[in-house]
Amino acid sequence: MTGGQTSELSGRAGNRPEPIGDPLAAPILLRRHRLRNRMVMTPHLGRLPPRRLLRYVAERAAGGVAMIVLPAGQGVYANPVYPAQACAGDPDGYTDPDAVSFHVRDPRHRDLLLAGAHDQLARLAAAVHSGGAVAVGQIHHPGAERGWDNFQPTVAPSEVRADDTGAVPHELTATEIDDLVYGYDGTAAAIVAAGFDGVELHAGHGYLLNRFLSPHYNRRTDRYGGSLAGRLRLIRRILRSIRGTVGDGALLGIRLTAGEELPAGIDPTGAAEVAAGLADLVDYVNLSLGNHDGLRAGRPATAYTGPWLVPPAPAAAAARLVRAAVGVPVVVTGRITDPALARELVADGTADLVGLARALIADPAFARQAISGDAARITRCVGCNECVRVPFSCPANPRAGREAEFDPPPAAARRPDRRGVDRSQPARRRIAVVGAGPAGLEVAIGAARGGADVTLIEAADSVGGVLRHLVGSPLLAAWTPLLHRLERRLRALVDRPDPAGGRITLRTGSAATAADLVALDAELVVLATGSRARPTDFPSYHPPLTTLDLLAGRRPPAGAPVVLVGGAERHLEPFLAADLLAGAGWPVRLVTECVDIGPDLEPRTRSALLRRLFAGSVVITPMTRVCRWVGDTVEVEQLFSGHRSTVAAGAVVLAHGRAAAADLRTALPAQLRCQLVGDALAPRRLTHAVLEGARFGHGLSP
Repeated sequence: MTGGQTSELSGRAGNRPEPIGDPLAAPILLRRHRLRNRMVMTPHLGRLPPRRLLRYVAERAAGGVAMIVLPAGQGVYANPVYPAQACAGDPDGYTDPDAVSFHVRDPRHRDLLLAGAHDQLARLAAAVHSGGAVAVGQIHHPGAERGWDNFQPTVAPSEVRADDTGAVPHELTATEIDDLVYGYDGTAAAIVAAGFDGVELHAGHGYLLNRFLSPHYNRRTDRYGGSLAGRLRLIRRILRSIRGTVGDGALLGIRLTAGEELPAGIDPTGAAEVAAGLADLVDYVNLSLGNHDGLRAGRPATAYTGPWLVPPAPAAAAARLVRAAVGVPVVVTGRITDPALARELVADGTADLVGLARALIADPAFARQAISGDAARITRCVGCNECVRVPFSCPANPRAGREAEFDPPPAAARRPDRRGVDRSQPARRRIAVVGAGPAGLEVAIGAARGGADVTLIEAADSVGGVLRHLVGSPLLAAWTPLLHRLERRLRALVDRPDPAGGRITLRTGSAATAADLVALDAELVVLATGSRARPTDFPSYHPPLTTLDLLAGRRPPAGAPVVLVGGAERHLEPFLAADLLAGAGWPVRLVTECVDIGPDLEPRTRSALLRRLFAGSVVITPMTRVCRWVGDTVEVEQLFSGHRSTVAAGAVVLAHGRAAAADLRTALPAQLRCQLVGDALAPRRLTHAVLEGARFGHGLSP
C-alpha cells in the first residue's frame, strides 16, 4: 500500500480488487515479488552488444518500469537435432552462427555453454535490480521461423512452411521433444542461478512453442497433437520441469498469442482456452497479437509496427477473454505508446499489466513520467520500425542503445591561478549551423546544451526541413511527434537569458551566404542543408515534378496518368510519392529498376505499404528503366531483356533518390572550418540524420 492510494493485487488471487487512485501506479504481487506499478518492459533490444545492453537496461529500470523481461535464453535452438554421439560440439555454439553447439544431452552443454553465460546474465539481472525493477529472463526458440543464419535445420511440430523464410521444417520426434524439455529446464535453471527473479517462455509469434499450441501449425497425430490437451502437453511438461528445478520462489510466466488470424488457427476464444489450460502452472500470462512475419489478409501479421498498420493495443479484445478465464495477472502488449491508453487498459479491467517496448526505446523514463503526470514531456514512438533493424536506432531518441556515448564529459578540475581566477573553463564556443532540419536542429541543440553559442540559419520560415513536409502527408502524419520534439527542445534554448549556459539564436526566412557566415566570426560552420532531387538521367520534353514538389503542394494536371520514376531508389520515396498521388485520385504507374520495390525497407513495413499502394490501384513495373519522355508517352526498357515499350504519361514525377545540397561549402573561404552533416553529407534515412546530428552536436561540448 502507498499512502492509502493504491491496493496490492495477489498474483494468485482469483478475485482481483481494482486499483485505487492511478491504476498505473498501483503495485501488484506476482508470487512473492512486488511490482511497484503496472508497466512491464517486454523483450526487444535489437542485438545490442553486452556493454551497451547493460546501460540500456539500467536506464529503463531507473526510468520506473516495474518489471523487465529480457531475452536471456535461446531455447537450445543452436543445438543439433541429430544424436549426441554424432556431434563433437563447439563451445562457441551460442555466439558463432556457423558453429554447431554441444548436444543438449552432452554434459558440456550445461557445464560450458550455460555456465559461460552466467556472468553476462548476472550483470543483466544486476542492471535491472539497480533501478528497482523485477528481472525475468525469456526463453525463446524460433522453431520454423529461424533465419538462414547457420547450417542447421529449422524445426517444428509438423512440416508446415515458415511464414517468413518459407522453410519447410523438420518434424520433431518424440525423443527430440524430450531433449527439448531437458534443454529448456537447464536454460531456466541457468537464468535463475544468475540472479533473475524468474523465467518467461515465449509461446507466441509463430515460434516453436506457439506452433505446438496452434491447430493450424500442429498437425501431429501423436500425444503432442490433436486435442487441446495434446497441444498443451509439451508446454505443460516444460513448465512443470522448470518449476521443479527453480523452486517455488521464482516467477514463471508465458507469452501467448492473442490470435493468429489464420483459418483453423488460434483466435481470441482459443487463446482464452490455451491460457486457462496453462494458468495453474504460471504466475502471469503475457498476450500479444500476430506472428513473427508473413501476411494476414494482405497485411503484416505483426502487432507492433506503425500506427497506420495496426490499431493500438490490438490484443485488448482477447485479453478480456483471457483475464476472465484465468486466475493470474494478464499482461497485454502491442503498440501501447500512450500513457492514457495504458491507464485505460488497467482501469477498465482489460489487463492487470501493460507491456511496453517501443515506448521505452523512445523514452526510457516513460513509466515515471506517465505516473508523475508529466506525460506531455514523454518522447513518443512513431512506429517507424527503425528499431527492429540491425544496427538498432530510433529517430525519436538517438541515445537509445548508445547511452554512454552521450554522457557529459568529465568535469574539468578547478585550477585557480595566483590571482584566484578559475582557468579550467574554456571560452564559450561560437558555432554557426545552416539548415534547421532534423540534423541541423540536433547539432544546434547538442552544442547549445554543451555551453556553445549557436547561430542557426534556416532559409524557410519555419524549422523542420523536409520532415515538416513529410508529416503533412497521409502516409507519415504519425511522425508529427518527431517534429514537435525538436521544436520543444529548440524553444528551450532559443535566446535564453541564462548567461552561464549556451543558447541558440534562430534566423528563419534567411538563406545563408558565405559573407554572412564569415561575418559571424564563428569557429565552426556546420552545413545541414539537406538534399535535393537527383536530376533526370533521361531526355524529357518538360521538367518533371519531384517528390519534394508533391510534398510542397504541387500536383500534376487533374486526372493525368502519372509515370512515377523510382529508378534505383530502394527505400521509402517511391512509396511516398505513389501514395500522395493515388490517394488523391491520380492513376499511377510506378517504374522501378529494382527487382522489387523498396528492398531496403523493413519487411513488415514494406508489406503494409504494398497493400496500401495496390488498394490505391497503383501499377508497379519492376526491373524497368525510363528512357525518355516525349509528348504524352514515356518510353521504358526492361533491364534484362532490353525490350522497349511505351506507356501513357500525362505527367512524370521523379522519386528516384536525392543528391546532397552542399553547394555553399565551395563558396566558403578555406580558412573557415566547415563540417557537413545529415543529407548534406550523404543522403540517407531520417534516423541517420538525427543520430549523426546528435552525435556531432554532443561532440561540440567544450
